[in-house]
Parts: sequence; C-alpha cells; structure tokens
Amino acid sequence: MKVIGAVGQNGSGKDEVVKYLHTRYGVPFLSTGDIVREIAAKEGLEPTRANLQDISERYFREFGKGYFVRLLADQIYKNDWKIAGISGIRSSDDVAALKNAFGEDFILLHVYVSDPHNRYARTCKRGEGRDPHTYEQFMRQDSAEEELFHIKEATEHADYSLSNDDTLDDLHKTLDRLLSEKGLLLA
Repeated sequence: MKVIGAVGQNGSGKDEVVKYLHTRYGVPFLSTGDIVREIAAKEGLEPTRANLQDISERYFREFGKGYFVRLLADQIYKNDWKIAGISGIRSSDDVAALKNAFGEDFILLHVYVSDPHNRYARTCKRGEGRDPHTYEQFMRQDSAEEELFHIKEATEHADYSLSNDDTLDDLHKTLDRLLSEKGLLLA
C-alpha cells in the first residue's frame, strides 16, 4: 500500500497535485477539506473559511487532532486501495496519524509557492466562496490557519518538496519526474 499526501499553505497547489495523481494515474483522491465542507452543508452553514475553521476546531476538541485524516485512513483500508492520495494535510498531528496508520508507506509532499501574491492570485482564479476577496484578507487567513494548524511545522515532516512557482504544466512535469525517479507509485 502507498499513500501520498500533500501539505502546503492555501493556494499552494496541494489539491492540484493530488487531483493530477487521480486524473493521470488513477490514484483515488481524498480531501480533508471535502469532509469539513460536507459537515458545513449538513449543518446548513456557508462554506466560508471562518466557518470551516470553526468546524475543524470543534471536531478537534471533540474527537482529537488528526480526526479528519483518521477518517480518510479508515476509508483507504475499508476500500482496500493499494494506493491513494490525500490533500489537505495541515498539522503535525495529521502527519503523525497518517504515519501511524501507514508507516513508511505514507509519503508526504510539501507543495509551495514562494510569493504569497501568486498564491493569492491563484485563489482568486479558482473563485471558491471560501476564498478571500482582498490580499489583506488572504494574509489574515494565512495567519489564522497557521495559528490553528501549524502548517509550517507539518511541512518539516515532508519527504519531498515541490515548487509550484511556475506553470501548472511545470508542476505536473516535476511531479512526474519525482514519481518516476523515486518509484512513488509502486505499492
């Protein structure tokens, strides 16, 4: 079994990496964010960043940190997938839960964009309701997410780092090279 996870700040491209694994290589795509958005929908809440953070905090208090990735790990085992991809890994607790569940078969990719202005521009292009409308709001969100999740701490556990400073095609080529050179898709 092989589980490839992506960690990074908002707008870094972590979803893109796991979605590419899905479309190009048939790797099942799982997202912690999707779980939180489903909870928001069930509770009749708008999927704003603030509401999603509130839900995350509430569930972490009730079920412990790393709760959402534990749900995804259970789903991977239940489906008996030989390979899977997880986006939305945020904290060291998430990393620890996945390392506990999969051991050496869990590979963590840190996806980053050097300039926060580029990350902001990318979030504007995707046009999701949870994304901020100004750069200042974006930076406040970054700070709030860092305070809640300690994303930078989680990135220190990454097995590999992928720059997403250039084009989407460049990111895909870099990922293809990494997968090939390191044999990451081999279960």
